[in-house]
Amino acid sequence: MFCFGFAKVRRFFLFHSLYNKGINRENLGEYPKALNCLFLALSLNAKSLKTYIAISRVNRKNKTFLNAIDFCSKAIVRFPQNAQLYAIKADLYRKIKEYDNALSAYNKAIELDSSNSEYYIYRANIKYIMNDLQGAINDYNGAIINNKKNHNLISTRAFYNFEKKNYKSAYDDYTLALKFQPENKHIKFMQECAQKLMQNT
Repeated sequence: MFCFGFAKVRRFFLFHSLYNKGINRENLGEYPKALNCLFLALSLNAKSLKTYIAISRVNRKNKTFLNAIDFCSKAIVRFPQNAQLYAIKADLYRKIKEYDNALSAYNKAIELDSSNSEYYIYRANIKYIMNDLQGAINDYNGAIINNKKNHNLISTRAFYNFEKKNYKSAYDDYTLALKFQPENKHIKFMQECAQKLMQNT
């Protein structure tokens, strides 16, 4: 019994040692070495969600995107309710310009965690690339719900409205953004542009 308990404790400490070593290697930019440590850690604790996430993240940084997508898919099978894994997978698809797959993965991430503003922002960026301006605006609406005083989010939504020729909405957003950044010359300039165009239509 004592030997069994000692082996379990040793395994626990070895796992954490390898995991931490992997993260340190990641922070140093030594991605192949980081992956070696993290895979060894995972072999000691196959239920470690943080290790799956770390391996997916390091694969992305190492630009082994297809390997990362494959590993992320396996991780999702084990942790199907983890929004972060879907978001990582979405970003990987974005990297290789598979935008439909990226949208699908972000859709699932948002379904699982609708309070994460970053997921809406990343999905909006993809929709913008795909010329879905209204979709991008809708996603910024979702992001702003939990960040009502974030002038960057508000001014970006204003830009999308401007691009879509919704000049009144763009003007209103730029006006709102100026409340939080009254000295921002770019926002003021864009507000004036939207106002002029609004008056001319």
